[in-house]
Amino acid sequence: MKYRALGRTGLEISEIGFGCGTSAGLMIGGPPEARRAAIERALERGITLFDTAPVYGDTLSETHLGQALRELGANPVIATKVALEVPDFDDLAGGVVRSIEGSLERLGVSALPIVHMHNRVGLERMGKSPYGSGALLTLFDVLGPGGVVEGFERARGRGLVRFVGCTAFGGDPARIEAMIDSGKFDSIIVNYSMLNQSAWIARAARRGMGTFALRILEAGALATGFDRHPLATNPGAQDYGAYVEQAETLRFLAEPGEATLVSAAIRFGLSNPDVSTVLVGISDVAHVDAAADAAERGPLSAEQLQRIDALRAGGFSRRV
Repeated sequence: MKYRALGRTGLEISEIGFGCGTSAGLMIGGPPEARRAAIERALERGITLFDTAPVYGDTLSETHLGQALRELGANPVIATKVALEVPDFDDLAGGVVRSIEGSLERLGVSALPIVHMHNRVGLERMGKSPYGSGALLTLFDVLGPGGVVEGFERARGRGLVRFVGCTAFGGDPARIEAMIDSGKFDSIIVNYSMLNQSAWIARAARRGMGTFALRILEAGALATGFDRHPLATNPGAQDYGAYVEQAETLRFLAEPGEATLVSAAIRFGLSNPDVSTVLVGISDVAHVDAAADAAERGPLSAEQLQRIDALRAGGFSRRV
């Protein structure tokens, strides 16, 4: 396993991150022995970053992750999130602190290396974000007095968290640019895959921010060839079927004897030097080894990357 700098933070994290989210399902609905076995194997393979959130399984992901890590006596880098809801509108900064306090209790740690704002940012508040978890916030809610950043600063002042980040997977583009340019965040979560390249990675890198690459397999669309794991949830995305069709044009990237594009998809993420870690949703021990083995193969070749670019320019048409 190789390790990369998380932007300007000084943290070194594994280039593969263990995703504890809903789409993988293990940390939410998997049996305790399976959860522990996968985490133990990840640690053996050199994975040091575990990404979770209170909204994953209504806090079950954090609870189960903390339990397994305590049983193993392990202390890796844990990244979690804050997703504010309508009841927090009257006290956004306080909501941030309360969320972090809850995460610390569930995870069984006294401080967290990094916490990301999970809320997306738009032109006006909405009780439910159309883009993802929590309420839709405004830029003033994030950067203004009594807002999200102030809450992060309070938590950091109390030693509850070292570094903070934001999410650029959905939301208003101009507001995302403003968050990146504000200098208030140390890292950013982006949707980044062979089918979707984030416009924010280079901008964030210029600001010294680290990048977490999310949905590297597009909720399984780039793992076609196998049925979805029993623990994995339905992706639910309207464009999932289109992604599966687009993935067929990338079959030339499959490793000899393999039916999926998992290895190529992970290696694509690692081909970008501005990506700090590629988050891979883990459903069992085999997924750990698949991700670690892919990382050992290193980035894709220049020729492979050029062919992907050509396919993207042509809309991933089979005629390209």
